[in-house]
Amino acid sequence: MAYQALYRKWRPLTFEDVVGQSHITTTLKNEILSGRTSHAYLFTGIRGTGKTSIAKILSRAVNCLDSKDGNPCNECSSCKGILDGSILDVVEIDAASNNGVDNIRELRDDVVYTASAVKYKVYIIDEVHMLSSGAFNALLKTLEEPPAHVIFILATTEVQKLPQTILSRCQRFDFRSITNADIAERLNEIALADGTKVDEDALMLLSSAAEGSMRDAISILDRCIAFSQEHITYNDAVNILGIADNKLSLGVLENIANSDASSAMKLIGEGVMGGKTPLQITNALMKSARNLMLLKLSSDNKNTVEASKEDIEKMLSLCESFTPEKILNCIKVLSETANAVKFAASPRVSLELGIIKLCMPVFDNSVEAMADRMAQIEKQLQDGIKVSVAASSAPATAAAPAPEEKPPKKKEIEFKGKYKDKWDEIVTKIKSANPGVAGFLKNLKPAGEGDVLLLIANSEAGANAVNFLSGNNHFKDTIASGVESVCGTSPKKIEFELNVTDKQNEKLIDKIKDFDFINIHD
Repeated sequence: MAYQALYRKWRPLTFEDVVGQSHITTTLKNEILSGRTSHAYLFTGIRGTGKTSIAKILSRAVNCLDSKDGNPCNECSSCKGILDGSILDVVEIDAASNNGVDNIRELRDDVVYTASAVKYKVYIIDEVHMLSSGAFNALLKTLEEPPAHVIFILATTEVQKLPQTILSRCQRFDFRSITNADIAERLNEIALADGTKVDEDALMLLSSAAEGSMRDAISILDRCIAFSQEHITYNDAVNILGIADNKLSLGVLENIANSDASSAMKLIGEGVMGGKTPLQITNALMKSARNLMLLKLSSDNKNTVEASKEDIEKMLSLCESFTPEKILNCIKVLSETANAVKFAASPRVSLELGIIKLCMPVFDNSVEAMADRMAQIEKQLQDGIKVSVAASSAPATAAAPAPEEKPPKKKEIEFKGKYKDKWDEIVTKIKSANPGVAGFLKNLKPAGEGDVLLLIANSEAGANAVNFLSGNNHFKDTIASGVESVCGTSPKKIEFELNVTDKQNEKLIDKIKDFDFINIHD
């Protein structure tokens, strides 16, 4: 006997067999039990969600001689005849290839004849949106007032293309995308019945790849069984699907959180060498970034992120390293990268440039990247390792004079200089020339004596300042110019007192040490 594809072998035979559409199956069963079936139904939704399957079940249920709780028995002569195609009173029409007015006129002439073997003649018109305007007009009158022995079931994936006159004459049912959890459960049942074990993470990957379509999911499972026979692992599923898996995408996102462009490039290289295209990697990154956003916005979204438990725990951990602004910037940059990758002469280079932007947002001048940097700085300021940084207001080409002594601790400082009262005015003046520097300064407290301007980062601003200083080697001139514009003279020296803790900021401090106008105090 010829092999039968799994999606055909496991096509639902009763309403209970249909996964994820209980709002429709319950309604149809109640209509059958009460004898209040409609003369025309419209089934709409994405591919593979059960539209044609339910249409066929309904065609048997309305004609079944021994209906059970609204379901067809699939054992009586009517059910068996419809199943094997020997009863011709149930007609399936593919509107994609029979979309002309003549085809519908033929149907209209045929409906006047009563069913020969069952109670109802049922016409299932698939992809009904493909009918021409003339064909819709020809169908209209018959659809509005069909003979009592006729039931129409229209199915479409593009309901917006149907005329309103057709929509208003049908009882409409909208099919939902099937959740990954429901798809995974059904795939596991099918695999076990076929003698194949599928690992949990592999089931979730197959379900996610189906994008809400049960038929697509079963077809993918069919391919995996042909490859792995008795046991399908996560790696088997990745290889069969040819996609970038969550481990790769989450690894790259972790590198982005740590500003580790080198490790991110290494992971991308491994993915490309493993047969993943730059576009596949980009799409996987966007999907993982979207899941991060859901988890970051609310812990309640844990149930809406469809991934394995292990991946969800990994994402929850990553959320601690991402601000909402950084996630939104990731999604924006990755979306732009996906468009660039599609048409680039060197797609891998386009992907790598996008990742570098995310790992090192200082190189991105967009508004979103600026918001990302500022939010990241604010987050880093909550750390508490103390590092003092002194910067001379002399030109960058001149070596900074060694500080005579370390700045006193914050609690011991009282401002005695002439900048405190005019600090807000100074920041406003600087903002007109350089908003980035002004945004950095508004989180610092002015102090010092005489012509020395000491800027103190509070307990929430130290790492922010280090991050800013590491990427801005002309800020001192901007500050000095702003002070001079407001006060008439510029400070002879500008000093900073900062607090920094994590290893990432230690790397930034190393960058600051390379600036000849900044001194680092232990």
